[in-house]
Amino acid sequence: MNLIAADLRKITRDPLMAGIIIAPLAIALAFRFALPDSDTMAAWLTFYLGNELGAEVSLAAPLLLMSVLTAIAPGLVGAIYGLLLVDERDEHTLMAIRVMPVSFVGYIAARLFIPLVFSVGMTILAYPLAGLAPIPMGTVALLAVINGTSAPVVALAMAAFARNKMAALAVMRVANSVLALPVLAYFAAPPMLYLAWLSPAYWQMKALWLAASASSFIGTLAAGLIMNLLLAWFFYRHFERKGEE
Repeated sequence: MNLIAADLRKITRDPLMAGIIIAPLAIALAFRFALPDSDTMAAWLTFYLGNELGAEVSLAAPLLLMSVLTAIAPGLVGAIYGLLLVDERDEHTLMAIRVMPVSFVGYIAARLFIPLVFSVGMTILAYPLAGLAPIPMGTVALLAVINGTSAPVVALAMAAFARNKMAALAVMRVANSVLALPVLAYFAAPPMLYLAWLSPAYWQMKALWLAASASSFIGTLAAGLIMNLLLAWFFYRHFERKGEE
């Protein structure tokens, strides 16, 4: 609890971090109150995309918007903790942890469990707040838990590859783009679809699409979880080696 309280103090004192942490809720509110009604959206999309494609996109738009929201919410929460890890590394806090009678991997695991929990809570709050593509809250909670594993992955990627806070923000933008881009796979067919398979976010989005159509999605969700665990291990090993240099 002391660690959580200390993190919250750092986040609330930094306007950038505070803005990032509440961004998923702000996006959800924008989806609820700023989007045009379905008829207006359909008219716009058919005007710009043509009748056939516009009609297809307008029907899928609520689900696709929620796919993006549930993908980037963990990424944004993870980015906050990536920035905190970069700060701790620059302040030599992590170096001090290595010489203390505390397991370094245990400390990092504890640090990364917090954004996972925050991410789950943020998604569970944001999904019904947006008011789009409603599904049972039990399903939302399950999707949020698995999608939440993206938060530690983003945090570790930032800590592993960013030399400073500015570089960490660049990694954050790349990571959240990678999390959002698989939404395009909704309209893709092989062989282009196979590229999306390389991203855990695709499998998480696919699980949402299946859940919305009342189809089985557990296997798809499991694929996203396994890929995130592998990525987390890879980024952690890189981060650990970097700290030993």
